[in-house]
Amino acid sequence: MGVLVWGNLINGLWMTFHEWDIIGQANWVGLENYQFVVPWEVFHQSIIATLIFSLVTFIQVGIALVATLVINNIRFKDLVGAIFVIPYTIPGLVSGTLWVYLANPDFGPFFSFLTSHGILAEPIYWQGNGQAAMGMIMFAAGWTYWPLAFIILYAAIQGIPDEHYETAKVYGATRAQMARHVTIPQMKGALLVALSIRTINNLTKVSQPLQMTQGGPGYSTSILGITVFNFTNARQFGLAMTVGVFMIILTMIFVIPYIIKFEEQAGSGRVA
Repeated sequence: MGVLVWGNLINGLWMTFHEWDIIGQANWVGLENYQFVVPWEVFHQSIIATLIFSLVTFIQVGIALVATLVINNIRFKDLVGAIFVIPYTIPGLVSGTLWVYLANPDFGPFFSFLTSHGILAEPIYWQGNGQAAMGMIMFAAGWTYWPLAFIILYAAIQGIPDEHYETAKVYGATRAQMARHVTIPQMKGALLVALSIRTINNLTKVSQPLQMTQGGPGYSTSILGITVFNFTNARQFGLAMTVGVFMIILTMIFVIPYIIKFEEQAGSGRVA
């Protein structure tokens, strides 16, 4: 941990005070990288885009929770669960390329299906519209990455004792009531874990949005991970790490409350 995590973090902080193209000598510039990034309008847009994109976390965990509750009451649930996990096995770069084709307004099957069934009057040329582009990368991320939350929740639901359900049946509880009063309360810890992991992943996401929009149109989908990539691609490693520092801070702001809540949940469980 010291070498791989804290060592790299300290080295990254050191790089933020330098101008470095990885080939030549690193030149000390003090706070110039921060003075460039903090007031930079594109950086502000990247933060907004990142916050909007991170909302897909609740979509992913919501789908995972519904899927977990549904398949827990059907036959062949292990087989169905394995099928659900398939989208997560596709690398982000590959799934991004796949969605560029599927959601192509001219020949992709996604909009062809929607228009042929009267759901849409005409295709949406989402790559030229900021809001539509953000919606599309969130849709693609929701489809691709919800299975990770599903794996966590499905593992948790298997650990709920059958006695809890049997007691609920004795008192005449319906399946919906058992889900609300037995299953979900027993899964609070797993839900917090799923939310925290998906939040971290979505706040630091790069490959799929980069492949689908390259951060455009303009900078409307240029999330922080893409901004870091662009600086790295331009061999401006000092600026890249400066943006990376703010990405870490933003991630910690959102994740620490989950960690605190999880510790409270674990603590109450130990007391019980």
